[in-house]
Amino acid sequence: MSKIDDLLKGNLLEEGTVLLLRDKYIGIRGCMELATKEVLKNVKQLILPGNQIADEGLEALAESPFLGNLEVLNINHNDIGDDGAVSLANSENLPKLKEITMFGNVIGDIGAQAFANSVHSKKYIKLDLYKNQYTDIGYKALTESENLKNCEELEVYRD
Repeated sequence: MSKIDDLLKGNLLEEGTVLLLRDKYIGIRGCMELATKEVLKNVKQLILPGNQIADEGLEALAESPFLGNLEVLNINHNDIGDDGAVSLANSENLPKLKEITMFGNVIGDIGAQAFANSVHSKKYIKLDLYKNQYTDIGYKALTESENLKNCEELEVYRD
């Protein structure tokens, strides 16, 4: 049994709808393995801050066929940059996702613009990109985006 299987057994809560993996340091490989787990099909909340998943881990999650019911994603402090943000913003596999928290990553203007330009952003009620690395260009794209105009909690402060 892998470390991910062990973590799933001990951290899948609320009848399998919440997966709490805060600060488990699963890394990129662990996240890539996690994305292949069919048990994720019932998960509505994935709480994954402090795991060093980076872009590659987030790309695996965004491409996972098992996260179709995911509504809330917390991936704070995971060294995620533009590639991961673009993958998430453009994912067709997360139709119910409405709350994203990506505080304290390394997302730049390209990632910010991906969220601003994505039609999927229209369904977000929360998008937290606080303390990332985008400039005024990314900030302006986010705050002026038609796709994000109905987002109730748009957190885009840089510092």
